[in-house]
Amino acid sequence: MDSLATSTSTADRDSAVIRTLTRDPLMQWSGGILYRGAAVIALHAAHQSERGDPQSCQRGLIDGASLRMILSDSDLHQQHTPEHDIARLMYELLEQLRCESLAPDDLPGVKQNMANHFLQWAREFADSGLTETNVGILVFTVALTSWSRLTRQPIADDFSDLMESTRAAMSTELGRIFVDLVQAREEQARFIAPSLALANWVARAVATVESTAGASQRKVSRRNGFSLKLHFNSSNAAPPPSATSGSSKAWERSANRYRIFTTRYDREVEAATLVRSAQLEELRQQLDEDLNGRRLNIAKLARIIHQRICHTERLGWAFGQDEGLLDGSRLARLISDPQEHSIFRREKDQPIIRCAVTFLLDCSGSMKTHSEQTSLMVDALSRAIERAGGESEILGFSTNSWSGGRARRDWARSGKPEDPGRLNEALHIVFKPSAVSWQRGRRGIAALRRHDLFREGIDGEAVAWACGRLRQKAARRKILIVISDGCPMDTATHQENDEYYLDQHLRQVVTSVERSSELEICALGVGLDLGCFYKRRLAIDLSSGVDDFLLGEIAKFFTSHRRHHHARHRSPTMPSSQ
Repeated sequence: MDSLATSTSTADRDSAVIRTLTRDPLMQWSGGILYRGAAVIALHAAHQSERGDPQSCQRGLIDGASLRMILSDSDLHQQHTPEHDIARLMYELLEQLRCESLAPDDLPGVKQNMANHFLQWAREFADSGLTETNVGILVFTVALTSWSRLTRQPIADDFSDLMESTRAAMSTELGRIFVDLVQAREEQARFIAPSLALANWVARAVATVESTAGASQRKVSRRNGFSLKLHFNSSNAAPPPSATSGSSKAWERSANRYRIFTTRYDREVEAATLVRSAQLEELRQQLDEDLNGRRLNIAKLARIIHQRICHTERLGWAFGQDEGLLDGSRLARLISDPQEHSIFRREKDQPIIRCAVTFLLDCSGSMKTHSEQTSLMVDALSRAIERAGGESEILGFSTNSWSGGRARRDWARSGKPEDPGRLNEALHIVFKPSAVSWQRGRRGIAALRRHDLFREGIDGEAVAWACGRLRQKAARRKILIVISDGCPMDTATHQENDEYYLDQHLRQVVTSVERSSELEICALGVGLDLGCFYKRRLAIDLSSGVDDFLLGEIAKFFTSHRRHHHARHRSPTMPSSQ
């Protein structure tokens, strides 16, 4: 197997694309969310969502978002935004298509990516069954016609056949509006009037259809997960709060070197040894009942993971083939028997997963309220990873005591020296080691529901510990997923240093890992954006519980990072659009 060189993640590359196109160093793409600094940039256009495959479709979303940032005045756009959901749907779509239609001719890859992305959305729209309703086919027809007129790209025959009668019916009323849209596309202020005219026409037409069809309008069960963005109030809801941090004076006084007053009381333990056997069985039974009640589709989750992290390895040659490369050792057979065709050879390839995933759970006191949901989440993901052919490990970190325990008492007996560094008893917990299968390690996972394990959190050391274990794996791809709901918190350490001392160490450790090509690190923020610590992060909402959609989003998130050989790198001056 070829050795892996310095690598670039998909998230990093996508962020680089946005920063290059917008010339804004604060832009970042992470977990399907666009940020400027810590602020979330909402993407409201109907087709602005992550399409699964191929990669150019994903890049089309990134390229389109970049063009919107530099070609659209958000304040001007917002001033004229209609309140009616259908009207706003079309208004948002039209402004996004206007920006995409202005892509420079010297960026043909960007144009193609955006076209691929839009057409994939259109395909999913058509396949969903929504076009079999009067309202659905109306929105579909206006959207496709607008895209074709603004971008000057033809509509595929199968789409044209689908929308032929609807397009003919509306052509008389909308012909002039489409002309005005095209003529005004280079000036946002001029574009607003025809855009609103078209958006409001669609809203009125939909209202008419709904009022006349009434109960006779046939309802269609969608055949995929496709949906239109119609509930803008919810999509405009405040983004998850961001974790905040700051500079540490104690860190500066220690010359940016992390200190530990004593490691004498630190422990690394198997979770199963911390809980009585009978109680552990009871907790496992509760976990199994919760899992069964949710009817999670582990097989589907495993397929998602397998498809996204498997790679092909060569297993040698298959000889005696009817086609392929000519096998010189078999030419004698052809001479002796002209009817002989099995004189070729082909390389044998096999899709293989050589991936190790480690979940590192924050077991500080605030995470106690999420213990049931996080145990469900990592149990299901661990099982799916192993079913897909990978390795999984579940770790946690806490402290042996509150407020410093024996470490703080030793410090006091030593005369309370200033800036002592970490001042508590670190506890590192192994809920399921990678060497143990999910089936054999499932009891230990249930210990996540033992609430008295949740005390305080010393994140930086835990991340370094988890990375050390992960580096020992023989896997081709190594992924660490940190699950936390906030910043490091240890009362004694904060009181005797300052509140940001542990934050500084966590940032130092994470930055070192992110710069390395040896393994990948990402974070799931429970109700919180952990962007002040991790480049790759996804804020998750566990208030509604764990379901197949959430697990699928998490799986797509942590598998999105790709490693590349130098031979596959693109130009360093401009990220490839292909």
